[in-house]
Amino acid sequence: MKLSSLKALVTAAPTLLTVPLLALWSPAQAAGDYGTDTCAAGYVWREAIPSDHVCVTPQVRQQTAYDNSKAASRRNPLGAYGSNTCINGYVWRNAFNGDVVCVTPQVRQQAAYDNAQAANRLAPTNLYGPDTCISGYVWREAIPSDHVCVTPQVRQQTTYDNSRAASRRNPLGAYGPNTCVSGYVWREAFDGDAVCVTPQVRQQVRDDNAQAANRVAN
Repeated sequence: MKLSSLKALVTAAPTLLTVPLLALWSPAQAAGDYGTDTCAAGYVWREAIPSDHVCVTPQVRQQTAYDNSKAASRRNPLGAYGSNTCINGYVWRNAFNGDVVCVTPQVRQQAAYDNAQAANRLAPTNLYGPDTCISGYVWREAIPSDHVCVTPQVRQQTTYDNSRAASRRNPLGAYGPNTCVSGYVWREAFDGDAVCVTPQVRQQVRDDNAQAANRVAN
């Protein structure tokens, strides 16, 4: 996609934005202060939700904040998808799993493009000793000490699964409060990890654990 096309995607509604751009950006986000999530020069965290550290242009971050502020006004609570139904002309943003903020189709396309480019927009760093990931990988952080190197998408999935942990448990099940509801299994990213995830995510975790040594910078 050409740069001119990208600019067109994020300038479809710029005249509506009222939040000063500098108020949404901290220079530290591009200055190497945030470990493996540090963005390359010219990019900042999108923050569609606080844990969304996909690196985007400041303009896209501003668009994201604007769309979040307009979320309620773009829903039709009587629609086919209940309270998450978008009004005519809007679609779910899908910046992360479960993102149902309603945006224009162009903004959703921008979010998909930014997600695809996430690994390429991270600042190179060797500030974290033997746990430093090679380019394109970041710490998984299923718990703060989990420094297995994974793709940014897997890290994002991990954060999401952590946030859904309580809703996926059956406290009356065979394994007590750690019993997963039907369709979910323990993640097992580390010893004692009983966060409930899909079988596909658990397999991804096993693959990432097996590849951990190959993804660490020398």
